[in-house]
Amino acid sequence: MNKVIIECDELIDEYELVRENILKQLESINIEKGAKNFIIGYTDDPHYTLIGEIKGNQVVLTNIEKAIAFRKMDNTDLYEFIKKGQGNQEN
Repeated sequence: MNKVIIECDELIDEYELVRENILKQLESINIEKGAKNFIIGYTDDPHYTLIGEIKGNQVVLTNIEKAIAFRKMDNTDLYEFIKKGQGNQEN
């Protein structure tokens, strides 16, 4: 189990993320020998990325990035998207 230090508490609050789940995720990550930094996806929501540093057995969360270009689509939207894309290739 890693010791976790969070330096970006305000981002957890701003994005309304679950602090306990972030702690569990970071405590359980496998640290490769010699690793200095990490970038991993937040397991509860793939639109967030956790960024930090590794110092010995400490995991320091320094930043959380939110995907800004995410576009939600259902199967109908996807079908129309593909259909329009194929139509453009025929012209």
